[in-house]
Amino acid sequence: MRSMKQSGRISPVALGSLFCVLCVVVLMLFSRESAASAGARFMEALQHHDVDTLTQMTKMDGASEADIHKQWDFAVNNAEKYYAFGYKVEGASQSGKDNASVKISMIRDIDHPGSYEEQTELPMVKVNGDWKVDVRATSRDFFNCLPR
Repeated sequence: MRSMKQSGRISPVALGSLFCVLCVVVLMLFSRESAASAGARFMEALQHHDVDTLTQMTKMDGASEADIHKQWDFAVNNAEKYYAFGYKVEGASQSGKDNASVKISMIRDIDHPGSYEEQTELPMVKVNGDWKVDVRATSRDFFNCLPR
């Protein structure tokens, strides 16, 4: 039979477990995507011709979302429809609270025998808490038909 002193008490293990679960939930709610993971997501969208994600992740001052979408659609589904490349995100360096550069190792025209690995960078800008690629600051050597 339980004594009256033990009823209504919670074990320290259960209390610790509950605290850990709450910490994980809070971290998930308040953590944002890093510049490196945003850069990787952008590169994957470029590789798979995902116009919606490319549009969402592009920063172009003065251009409407519809215009950016139209330019990306033309770039990946017409002008560079058969362009194949491989990439690996090497990391990111943050130069300020809202500016970063994602280092990428890229093989252009990966389906050609003379292809070789090159180093490039994606300039990233934080807009409303989300990392976006500043395509106007990106070299055309990166991708021939970047939106302008």
